[in-house]
Amino acid sequence: MTTILVALLFFSVFIMIHELGHFLAARAVGIHAAEFSIGMGPRLIKISGKETEYSLRALPIGGYVRFLGEDESSNDPKAFNNAKVWKRFLVIAAGPVMNMLLAVLLLSILFISFGLHVSNQPVIDSLISGYPAEQAGLQEGDRIVGIGDEDLSGLEDAEAVLRIQEFISENGPKPFTITVQRGNQIVSYDLIPSYNSENDIWQVGFYFKPNIKRFGFFEAIGTSFVEVFRITGQMLVMLKDLIFSGRGLGDVMGPIGIVSEIGRAAQAGVQRLLQLGIIITLNLSIMNLIPFPALDGGRLLLLAVEGLRGKPIDREKEGYFHLVGFVLLMILMIIVTYKDILRI
Repeated sequence: MTTILVALLFFSVFIMIHELGHFLAARAVGIHAAEFSIGMGPRLIKISGKETEYSLRALPIGGYVRFLGEDESSNDPKAFNNAKVWKRFLVIAAGPVMNMLLAVLLLSILFISFGLHVSNQPVIDSLISGYPAEQAGLQEGDRIVGIGDEDLSGLEDAEAVLRIQEFISENGPKPFTITVQRGNQIVSYDLIPSYNSENDIWQVGFYFKPNIKRFGFFEAIGTSFVEVFRITGQMLVMLKDLIFSGRGLGDVMGPIGIVSEIGRAAQAGVQRLLQLGIIITLNLSIMNLIPFPALDGGRLLLLAVEGLRGKPIDREKEGYFHLVGFVLLMILMIIVTYKDILRI
């Protein structure tokens, strides 16, 4: 039960940041936000501001911003429906943009706190109990300088690690000698790899020490922007494959799957939780920008059409457009939730 509550609160933060983007953009361009709600369902607390009513509701599953004139006609010059197209476009786009900025913030925290794993060193970081490396006498901190008849001491760390991995894979079950530097000593050990049938690989049973790059504040922010663009590009490619070829359909998760992943990440620690948070908030941003009815992308598409036509789209037709999209999204949600239950 605790895991579910933590997961709901965790996911709600990303939705609230999204809604905060809409709200702040509306304030900036002079569109009246009638209500800013944290949570859904019955209202628990209401605070009346100068222009906006702030609500805390019972269910911690996101929130929303209600704009004057968004779903009804209004003659108020600050109403959403009376604002210029570019202002409404900016307000709608601000939600997904805010999720991207949140990803930049989380990445910056990750880089400053934990650094970035840029490569591995040919140094033994840990040993697997019962495997040949431990049985032969290898120790944590040993730097591998030779494998078989090959001298690795002149190679760059990443190149040496790659060669070690290739050698073990190509060598298979045949015994070989591994040479390590331990302090000021050079020591050699004879190993016979062990077969891992689950992963179909030959192993000797050690992990390499990661080479972690540390960041200062400004470098972390700059690198985070670059990383957000890189991850976003990868996600767009995956989305294209999903839509046009169905590739990755089995990996799509619904609410139950997401809650489960958040629970596992929370148990793994802060670093894993931050990594998952970055993926979730970027997914939320990208999915909302898809030009589909009821999503921000669908609203942006209609605003673009309105701007090109020079006159507003019939509100009743727009309402049907978003209603159809909402129904289709609910059907999709039911399907992926059912698949989540089957995975349990």
